[in-house]
Amino acid sequence: MEFENLKTKTTLKILIVLFLYSFFTIGCSDKKEVTDKKQREHSYFYPATTSSNMEQQTTKTVYVPVYSHVYTSEEKYERMGITLSIRNTDSDENMLVKNILYYNTKGDLIETFIDKPHYLKPMASIDFIVDLRDMRGGSGANFIIKWEGSQTLLSPVIQAVMVNNTGNRAFSFITEGYTIKKGTKQ
Repeated sequence: MEFENLKTKTTLKILIVLFLYSFFTIGCSDKKEVTDKKQREHSYFYPATTSSNMEQQTTKTVYVPVYSHVYTSEEKYERMGITLSIRNTDSDENMLVKNILYYNTKGDLIETFIDKPHYLKPMASIDFIVDLRDMRGGSGANFIIKWEGSQTLLSPVIQAVMVNNTGNRAFSFITEGYTIKKGTKQ
C-alpha cells in the first residue's frame, strides 16, 4: 500500500512539473512573437540597402480593408485576428515594399509595420499579424502598402485573412487589396 501511495505522489509531481514547464514555455514564446512582429527580417524579405537601379519603375499604393472585430448584432461583436499577406507573384524579379501602414476606423495611423524599404524575393511571401486581442483598428481598419518594381514586374497578391476560432464557433474570411494610386517613377 505504501508503494502505491509513493507511486501516485511521484506521478502527480511529474504531471505538475510538465504542466508548469508547458505553461511557461508557451507563455514566453507568445510574448516574443508579439514583441518581434515589426523586426522580423528573413533571407527572402530584407532591407533595401542601395537605391534601385531600374530605369523605369512602377509604383503602386494598395488599400486592404481589415476588421479587428465584426458585429454579430447591434450590441455584440467577435474579435478577429488579422494576417496581412504580401505575395510576390513574379518568378524572376524582386519587388520593393516601401512601407506598410495600419489605420483605424477613424482614419488615424495607429502603427507602422515597416518604415524603410524591403525587398521581397521572387515567389516569396511575407505576413504581418494583428493579434486577436488588439482592438485598436475597429471594424473599419485598413492597411496601406506602397510598393514598386520594374515595368515588367507582375502585380503581387496582397490579401488579409481574418480569423476567430475561440470557443465552439469559428469565423474566417479574406479581403483583397485594391490599387488606389499608381504611377511611374523615372
